[in-house]
Amino acid sequence: MKRIVLATALVAASGFGAMAQEAPLALTSAVQSQILSLLPDADLSNLTSSQYSRLTQVVTNPDNLKPSNDPKGQIQVILGAQ
Repeated sequence: MKRIVLATALVAASGFGAMAQEAPLALTSAVQSQILSLLPDADLSNLTSSQYSRLTQVVTNPDNLKPSNDPKGQIQVILGAQ
């Protein structure tokens, strides 16, 4: 009986952990605004954790936003890699 209770608890806990890992990532409003000012038609829904971190790095690093570094192109590449 103890094994059944323990197995049930483990299955329930692992199911909750899996749901938490798949929660959609939402960018801050400041990061979203910056991205949409560069690429107005950008689809920022259903971002992977990798895309989330890379987009945040592009927008928060002033060197990345220089025209010579093509921030719009960087964002397009990141979003195209879904």
